[in-house]
Amino acid sequence: MAGLVGWESFGVMTGGASGALTGLLFVAVSLNAERIAGHPVLRAIAAQTLVLFLAPLVMATVLLVPRQPDWALGTEFITAGLGGGVSLLVIERRKRRVANVPRRRAGLFDRRDTGIVVMLLFVAGGAVLACGLPTGLYLLLPASVVAFVSGVLSAWNFLLPPPDVM
Repeated sequence: MAGLVGWESFGVMTGGASGALTGLLFVAVSLNAERIAGHPVLRAIAAQTLVLFLAPLVMATVLLVPRQPDWALGTEFITAGLGGGVSLLVIERRKRRVANVPRRRAGLFDRRDTGIVVMLLFVAGGAVLACGLPTGLYLLLPASVVAFVSGVLSAWNFLLPPPDVM
C-alpha cells in the first residue's frame, strides 16, 4: 500500500480518459450502426476496441480502492489482464472464422497482438506488485497508452473504414 502514494491522480486521469473514449466509441459505432451491424468483422473490431478502452477503466477502478494491500491490488490487475486477454482471443477467433482479415491502415495497432500486449502488461504489473514491489505500477503507463492509441486507431476506422471492409 505504501507504493500507491501519488498514483491516485494517474488512476483518476486514466479512468476519466477511458470513460470518455468508451463514450466516443459508442458515438462512432452509432454513426455507422447499420453498416457495422451487417458486417461481422466490424462488429468484432468494435468489441475488441471496447475491451481496449475498458481495460484501463477497470485498472483505474481497482487502483482507486482505498487501503488495499499490494498483493490484493496485484491480484486484481492479474485477473483483469487475464480476463481482457481471454476476451480479445475469443473475439479474434470469431472474427477470423467469418473472414480472412487483411492488414489495414492502422497497421501494428490494429492487431490482436497489440491488445494482448496491453493485457500482458497489466498481468506483469500485477505480478510484480503482488510480490511486494510497487514498481509494478509503472507498467500501467505503457499498458494504458498502448490501449488508448490502439483503440483510437480502431475507432477511427469506423468513421473512415477502408474500402475492403465495407
